[in-house]
Amino acid sequence: MNELNLLFLSSEGALTYQALLALAAVLVLGLFAGRWFERIKLPHITGYITMGVLIGFILVLMHKGDLMHNLEIISSIALGFIAFGIGQELEFGKLKKSGKEVVVITMIQAVAAAVLTSVGLLVFGVSLPIALVLGAVATATAPAPIMLLTRKYRAEGPLTDTLLPLVGMDDAVGIVLFGVLLSVANALNGGGDLSVVDMLSGPVFELIFSFIIGAIVGYITALIIRGIQSNDSGKEEVFLGVSLTAVMVTVALSRMGLHIGDFAIHLSPILTPMMMGVVLTNSVTRVKAHEITMTVERFTGPILIAFFTLAGAELVVAFANNSDVQYMSIIGTTLVYILFRTIGKVFGSSFGAKVMKSHPNVKKFLGITLLPQAGVALGMAYQAKTDFGEDGITILIVVLIATLIYELFGPIGVKYSLEKSGEIHTSS
Repeated sequence: MNELNLLFLSSEGALTYQALLALAAVLVLGLFAGRWFERIKLPHITGYITMGVLIGFILVLMHKGDLMHNLEIISSIALGFIAFGIGQELEFGKLKKSGKEVVVITMIQAVAAAVLTSVGLLVFGVSLPIALVLGAVATATAPAPIMLLTRKYRAEGPLTDTLLPLVGMDDAVGIVLFGVLLSVANALNGGGDLSVVDMLSGPVFELIFSFIIGAIVGYITALIIRGIQSNDSGKEEVFLGVSLTAVMVTVALSRMGLHIGDFAIHLSPILTPMMMGVVLTNSVTRVKAHEITMTVERFTGPILIAFFTLAGAELVVAFANNSDVQYMSIIGTTLVYILFRTIGKVFGSSFGAKVMKSHPNVKKFLGITLLPQAGVALGMAYQAKTDFGEDGITILIVVLIATLIYELFGPIGVKYSLEKSGEIHTSS
């Protein structure tokens, strides 16, 4: 009898190991789906997400959607590595050449996406508070597919040099704009007075402390790596171990937040590890920075496969758990959101590039590469759901459906743009 009891774990323990089995299935199925999609000339990321959607449907049918909560840490760590990779691309030497151009284009396309999306939704009949929040969410761009595709295809050129730093800044602008517009929307819903200080304090503090904490962790990491000799036979192991530790620290701190007495400070899960990557890359030699990048890339492959596949599954599970909605109205709102966000990103980027007299490839293709949307947008949507009552559920469902569409087709647009601009330098 005792031996039989060993075969059965507690419900909590069983769920943990069921999640581990699900993760194993996600990895192998996502891997082969990505390879098959590449054979039919589609980005492997689209294959990962498509397989994730199928897995999500299976989990829902089996009533195992709760497994996704046990795998949340995988997505958090993957997002941390993605943000860290963005930070590694922000070398000050490169930014001196294109810094002003990137900042101006980022601001113009972000404002264009927010304004056009909000106006389009208002014309469609959506209430002002919901339109404002969805307009802010529209600014966010998913860095994950962009980073993975540019690295996989060894993309180099004016479009890539503009795109990579812009994605990081885009999320910073989006976070501030979202914090402000969510405060405005809450005040409109509650009939309260608008305070500029209240609107700005939350997102500004989040930005400042994310930069500070990320910079501190990055500098400490750089000090350790500086002490490693170039002829050290175990340097790659040290680079990987230290980088992995730094990413986990920034991810953990951003998820827990900081508490100083009664004062709680939220940290951005994107900006904190990104800033760590910026400081680390610019505090070591170019040779060591390159070695860190190559070492970490070899480690993160399976994590990124799991991340994209889980993203597809999570969208289905989250949608199934929020089914008490008016579907026709939601579908109409989502289509308007997708249409006007796309217009805002494409034409905003093109206009910004013309203002800055950018390279023709940047003018023509940058907007298309900024269409993918996932982690940051979903984080905003879940925060709106928490802070915004019933209207928050509407916002969440709209963003979930839009994210699924953008993540399925957005990577195709990124790959197409890189190909047409002639910046892919490896076989696709």
